[in-house]
Amino acid sequence: MSMLLRNSPHKDHKKSSPLKSQGIIKDSPTERCCFTDAHVDRIRHCFPADTIFKSFTPTALSDFISDTWAAFPVTLFTIGYSYPFPAFTQSFFSLTGMSYIQAMPMIWRVLYTLERIIEQEGIDLGMSELAELYDLTTFGSCRYLLKRKAGEDHPVLKVTKNDTNWKRRFFFVRRDTIPNGKDLPKEWATHAISISYLKLTPAAKERLLAFKKLDPETRSFQVAIQDSQEVSSASATMSSAGKSAKSAKSASKFGIDDLANVKSSRKKTSVASPSASAPKAPVRGKGKKRKTSEDLQGFPLLRQQFLDYVNEKLAEVETYLGHVEDQEGQIADLQQMGVLKDLKIADLEKELRATKDEAAQMLINMDGEKQEITQDAKVSAAIAMYKIQLQMAAEAQDPAFDKSSWDVEGWKARLAELEDDDEAEDIPMLEGGDAGKDQGGEASGDGAAKV
Repeated sequence: MSMLLRNSPHKDHKKSSPLKSQGIIKDSPTERCCFTDAHVDRIRHCFPADTIFKSFTPTALSDFISDTWAAFPVTLFTIGYSYPFPAFTQSFFSLTGMSYIQAMPMIWRVLYTLERIIEQEGIDLGMSELAELYDLTTFGSCRYLLKRKAGEDHPVLKVTKNDTNWKRRFFFVRRDTIPNGKDLPKEWATHAISISYLKLTPAAKERLLAFKKLDPETRSFQVAIQDSQEVSSASATMSSAGKSAKSAKSASKFGIDDLANVKSSRKKTSVASPSASAPKAPVRGKGKKRKTSEDLQGFPLLRQQFLDYVNEKLAEVETYLGHVEDQEGQIADLQQMGVLKDLKIADLEKELRATKDEAAQMLINMDGEKQEITQDAKVSAAIAMYKIQLQMAAEAQDPAFDKSSWDVEGWKARLAELEDDDEAEDIPMLEGGDAGKDQGGEASGDGAAKV
C-alpha cells in the first residue's frame, strides 16, 4: 500500500539526479536514515496531495544533495507544522540560507511558538525582533541553534527538550512536486551565519516590548501531541496546533509550595462533592490495597514536571557535547597549525644558517680580495717610487738641473701613507744626496743641502 503512494520508479528515472554526500557528517554510520516508508505515510498529510516522496534508503545521510530531491527533518511535523511553512518561518530560512535539515529541533520549537504568538496574540514579529532575542550559532557537522543573548532569560520557554534519534529521522521529497521546491537550497550552509546586523525600528521595538510582556505560559512551547505519537491530521496545520496548544496548560518547574497546592486542591474537590466516591483498585495482596485515583491525582503533574526538567537537562548536556566537539575540532586544527608552524620554523632556521654561512664566506672572500688589492696597490706604489728614484738619479747627473724642484718631503709623506714603518725602511729614501753618491760630489752636496 505504501509503495503505491510513492513515486513510480519508471516515471522518475529520467528526472532524478543521484544523491551525493557533501562529506559534512563526521560519524556517518550513526546518522543513517531510520525513517521508513511506513513512517512517511503517517506525515504524508502534512504535504500537498501530489507530493512525491523518495523510497526509504537505509544508507542515506541527511547531508545528501541533489537537484531532484530535498531533505526534510521529521521533528517539525511532529509538533504541528505542515508544508508550505508560514511566512515567519520561511523568512527565517530565506534570510539565513540554511537547509531545513540543518536546523536543530530547538530552532523549530522557537519558530513554532513565535508563529503561534503572531497568530493568536496579534503581535507581528519579524526577523529584526528575532535577531534581538537570539544569536545564531553552529555546532558539529554544520547544524545550527538559536542561543539566548548573554545575561538574558530565555525568550521562549521549554524549547530545550531532548529529541532521541532526531538526526536519523529525515526523508526526501521531490522538489518539483512541492511549492517553491526548486528554490530550496541544494547544499548545506557551511559558513558563519549572523542575523545580528538587523536593527530595530521604533515599531519593531514596540512589538518586542509587547512580546516580553506576555505571561510565561504564552511564551512557552506548547504542543498537544508527543513526538513519539503518530501525528494526526487534526494537529498537522499551524492554526489547529496553535489553538489546541493555547488551551493546554503546560507544567512548570515545581517546588515545595506546589506540593502543598496539589494537596489543597484534592481536599477542596472532596469537600465539593462528598457523595462522589473514587473507584477502588483490585487487591494486589493480602491486607494491602492500591492507592485510589484520588490519592494519585497530583502525580501526573509531578511526573510531567519531572520529565520536562530531565529533558531540559539532557538538552543542556547535548549542547555541552556539541561545544566539546567544536572545541576538539579547534584543538585538532591548532595542533595541525602547530605542526605546520614547527616545520616552517625549521625551514626558516635552515635558511638562516645557510644565509649566515654564505655571509661568512662572503666576508672571507672580501677580506682576501681586500688584501690582494692592497698588496697590488703597494707593489704598484713601490714600482712608481723606484721609477721616480731612477728619474731623480738621472736628473742628478745633469749639472744644469734644478734640484730644488724635487718634492722630497711630499714623497716621504706619500710613502708613509702607503707603507708602515718596517716596510718603508726597505724602500730607499729618494734624496738628492743619496742619489748623487754614485754620480759625484757635486750632486751629493746639493742633495744633502736640499734635505
